[in-house]
Amino acid sequence: MTDPHAWAVPGSGTPSSDQIAPSPAEPAQAKADDGELEMEIPLRPLGVSEILDGAVTYIRRNPRATLGMSAILTSVIEIIVTVAQYFLLGGQARTEVTPAALARTLGGAFITFSIGSLLTAYVVLLLSGLLAPVMARTLLGRPTSFGGLWRIARPRVSRLLGAATLVMVIVFLTVAVPFAPMIAAVAGDAPDGVQAITWIVGVPVALVLMVSGYVWFALAPPILVLERRGVIASLRRSAEVVRGRWWRTFGVLFLSLVITLLAGTFVLPTPFAIAQRIVLNIDPNPSGWGLVGLVALGTVGRIIAGTLVNPFNACVIAMVYADRRMRREAFDLELQMDTPEDPVAAWLPGPLTAAGSGPQPKVPRGPLVMPPGTPPTYAPPYAPQYPPPGWSR
Repeated sequence: MTDPHAWAVPGSGTPSSDQIAPSPAEPAQAKADDGELEMEIPLRPLGVSEILDGAVTYIRRNPRATLGMSAILTSVIEIIVTVAQYFLLGGQARTEVTPAALARTLGGAFITFSIGSLLTAYVVLLLSGLLAPVMARTLLGRPTSFGGLWRIARPRVSRLLGAATLVMVIVFLTVAVPFAPMIAAVAGDAPDGVQAITWIVGVPVALVLMVSGYVWFALAPPILVLERRGVIASLRRSAEVVRGRWWRTFGVLFLSLVITLLAGTFVLPTPFAIAQRIVLNIDPNPSGWGLVGLVALGTVGRIIAGTLVNPFNACVIAMVYADRRMRREAFDLELQMDTPEDPVAAWLPGPLTAAGSGPQPKVPRGPLVMPPGTPPTYAPPYAPQYPPPGWSR
């Protein structure tokens, strides 16, 4: 009779049966729900370049989910900006849609640019939460479809809207408070020196507070979706995760913002700007359907640019959150020791979450005395209660 389990001498080159035949559990781990298992992002604390490259990787691995969700939100925002530019600002806005008029005046264009920038930041925060499940699955090599992403994120959409709105309100208030003395000085017709001082002091303070507030709470959307927390709890958790690495978080987010600004403002819209210039050379004063077509051409260019760059910025936020959990809570070791069947549920707060967010619990010294009749068990060093209930020194 042949033994089904072949034996080999230790140290010999003959492979054992465990090395030849995969275990029954391996096929379940080799394939995901939507495709093959292929890990491209290292499952360990990430460097700055790895965070940026990881954001590109999980857009490239999941184009339908990431670009599809981005296209929907970006289209809504750009249509709102176009309508505001065309109607809400009156005749001045109708002339400012052309590059020649933009060169002559910046009044209404600055207003619409500010509105567009705020709405774009809001979209990026929403996308960072909506696309967080894609990041969670991509780290374990699992692709995600658009329908699968929506099924995961749909129960959290209302709270995600609340968290993103609250972050924007906090950022707006941090800017409004330093500007209040400037507005009061101008409204009260204060001396020019007083007005100048309020501007010199207020503008840098407003900028510092705005950036600081955004960095502290930018991780709240992915936390809300992956850890299934409430709105206020996700903001508090974001501040805990960022604490101790504020400058690193700021540097990564600032670098991604510079990349998206360069690509979304100067590179991707260039063909559409050239097309607008050609149309203006043919008809310097377009009206009627010609003006509508010119506006639509610029809007399409902004939608395409935003669809491509907004997911990158959002993915960087999600990757920064993943990196912070790996560094504070050794979350990468948890995933490697026990590969989860559900990559999204694995991001729920675990036993190391509280320990990674604060001081480690102190373990008493000395031998443990088990109560009578207690079987010998060993609690891990990160157990919520140590010693276990009923044990004594």
